[in-house]
Amino acid sequence: MKIIPENNDAVDITVDALQNGQLVFMATETVYIAAVDATNSEAVKKLVTFKNRPFGKPFSVGVTDIKMAEKYVLINKTARNLYKRFLPGPVTIVSTGTHKVANGVEAENGTLGIRIPDYKFFRDVCKKFNKPITATSANASYQRRPYKLSDILDNISEKQRKLIDLMIDAGELPHNEPS
Repeated sequence: MKIIPENNDAVDITVDALQNGQLVFMATETVYIAAVDATNSEAVKKLVTFKNRPFGKPFSVGVTDIKMAEKYVLINKTARNLYKRFLPGPVTIVSTGTHKVANGVEAENGTLGIRIPDYKFFRDVCKKFNKPITATSANASYQRRPYKLSDILDNISEKQRKLIDLMIDAGELPHNEPS
């Protein structure tokens, strides 16, 4: 596992890690998230193993904007209004998926949650990566909310630690509610 500070160089390193199917932890405006390429089946399986949750429990994904979201979900008039009013920000909007993400990301009923975080580093990574990134909280299921890296590292097993490829350290985040 590599830990680096959140800075301009970290954007390229993060994008490279995501392109190589790695599990990356980084900040958003709410909490640290566990990010993988949402279109990469092997990366999603790694995330499922880390989160210690059943395969098929869906993940939300982060995208850059509504245009990118439209590649992965059908956006009706109501959803479009929600996007315009609340995003970017700490809100997840659930719509019918277009089935262009890896198995296990969309819900069994075919829906997909979309986030557009209001956090510059995330947006920079997502824009350069140009694919959806999982936007699930970085804590293992049923553990404390991850507002700093130690909230994650102090509450996971050695097996889970070995799954983490890269952590981007943005320090302690404000204690905002997750989406």
